[in-house]
Parts: sequence; structure tokens; C-alpha cells
Amino acid sequence: MAELRIYNNEMQQDIEEFYYKCFTDLGWGYEPNDRHSDTVNIQKEYMAKGCMWCLYEGDLLIGTVAVRNISVEDKEEKVAELKRMFMLKEYQGKGYGHLLLETAISYSRENGFDKMRLDSRKELRMAVHLYHKHGFAEIPVYNDNKSAELYMELKLN
Repeated sequence: MAELRIYNNEMQQDIEEFYYKCFTDLGWGYEPNDRHSDTVNIQKEYMAKGCMWCLYEGDLLIGTVAVRNISVEDKEEKVAELKRMFMLKEYQGKGYGHLLLETAISYSRENGFDKMRLDSRKELRMAVHLYHKHGFAEIPVYNDNKSAELYMELKLN
């Protein structure tokens, strides 16, 4: 049975090994000193501005999801960003993605966010399908992520 846990510093080695495996399986390569630097700075990047959850089966990290506040200070709307939603390939299609996404959406609603945004890649078809199923709609580019091809938003209230 899988268990969802809020990130703590003791999970850092698991996190780095997890992303190395996920990104290598996708053919992207893991770059913790460059475009994946947020994965080695989770306290600063996610916990200080939101939350990160890790899904474990026993001692094995099998999935992650994070939310961070990307609201613009002079705007009234509070905007959450969905980040680092990944699942080990062998655990995909078992409903765990729904659990991770629903956890992130619930957190965002409970913390007064008006919308949730995300960026992704079209090749992540299962994830994109999941986002559509939960009500996300495509929007114009909202950030400077050069690796993203798809931008989506969910209205939370």
C-alpha cells in the first residue's frame, strides 16, 4: 500500500535518485546543477512557498508532486503552480497520479488559491490526459521554461 508523505530533508537522497531515474527513463537526463536545480533546493523552492508530497511504497519513492505560490504581488489573484508531478514508469496507470493531483488541488483550494497553472511536455500523454480529466484547460505561455510545450490552468473556485 502506498503512503503519501510531506517532504522532509531526510528524503533528499531518495528525491535525487527518483528524478535521476524518471528523467533518464524519459531520455532527458538529470541536471541538478542546471534546469533541475529546484530538486536539490526543495526547502527553498517548494516548502517555503507551498508544499511537496512524496509517495512511497515501503521504502521506495514512487511518485512526487509539488505546489508553489507564483502569485504576482500587485495582483489580487492567488496563483499556485503544479510542479514535479512524476511517477515511476512501473507504477503508472494504477491511480496514483489521481491521488497526487487531487492532493495538490485540495491543498491549493484550502490555501485560498484562485487558480492552478502548470507547464508540461506533449510527450507526457498520460499526464496531459490526467490534467484534462481534472478540468485543466490550455492557456498561453506564462513562464520562461524553455523545455515546456504546453501550458494549462485550472480555476479553483
